Amino acid sequence: MLSLSKFKYSLSQAKKNMIRNGLMSIASLFTTTCCLLIIGLFAVITINLNFITGQIKDQCEVQLYIAEDASDERVSQIGDEILALSNVKEISFYTKEELFEYAKNDVFDGREELMESYTEEDNPFSDSYRITLNDIAYSEQTVAELEQIADVTHVENNQDATGMVLTASNTVQKFSVIIMIILLIASVVIISNTVRLTVFNRRKEINIMKYIGATDRFIRTPFIFEGIMIGFFGALISFGLISWGYISLYDVFVQSEFSGAFDLVTYLNLAPVLGVLFIVCGCLIGIVGSSISMRKYLNV
Repeated sequence: MLSLSKFKYSLSQAKKNMIRNGLMSIASLFTTTCCLLIIGLFAVITINLNFITGQIKDQCEVQLYIAEDASDERVSQIGDEILALSNVKEISFYTKEELFEYAKNDVFDGREELMESYTEEDNPFSDSYRITLNDIAYSEQTVAELEQIADVTHVENNQDATGMVLTASNTVQKFSVIIMIILLIASVVIISNTVRLTVFNRRKEINIMKYIGATDRFIRTPFIFEGIMIGFFGALISFGLISWGYISLYDVFVQSEFSGAFDLVTYLNLAPVLGVLFIVCGCLIGIVGSSISMRKYLNV
């Protein structure tokens, strides 16, 4: 366990190293901030894609239409047969009258002339069930089973577009993870080069400390603190910039026409995740980068 006096000494040396390196420390801070900004951007995209994907999966629905001559008893039986299928989560029944009113008052609101040729007597709709599925992956199989039910005229399946959205979402998520890993590695290399410069300038001092009995841990700690400080400050700056950008874009989204189609993660829910991600990544980059740069000079 690091004592308080050793902690203060290591922290003081880390500060001196950062000031001594000057431009190199600033360059490392800037580059680390940029890398963390891009990592944060991809993290925000991935988190929101997961959130939107969950909304899409919750809207995994198909519409089943019933033959005109089906009796009320048969309509009820069809509902029981639908619920008996393994991939069916829940169903909602709509009469043709309800569908007619919905089309007239909502779908064609402002374009009533398109419905003027129809009356309740020649209602073009039929009784139907809206069916919510458990798993979109089995939608085609479920539709095939629904079409086998007697007195079912057809089943409307709009899951192809949904499937394409989910596939694209998964592709973007995998790409985001790859980019984040590459940027983490790049940040580690950059910080390790910064700390390596400090270590090289103090290589004789380190050798003397080794010969008089200083432990590797005692020698390594100030340099690790230096790397942590660069990573931590980079994390704070990038977190502040990402937060400002996300809040601004979220306000624009709320006022846009897309806000009714899907929701984005609110900043209050996003901030803790981003905060932990930035601090962990920043400090981890500093620790790993510093440790790598110290290996050569501790082997005396």
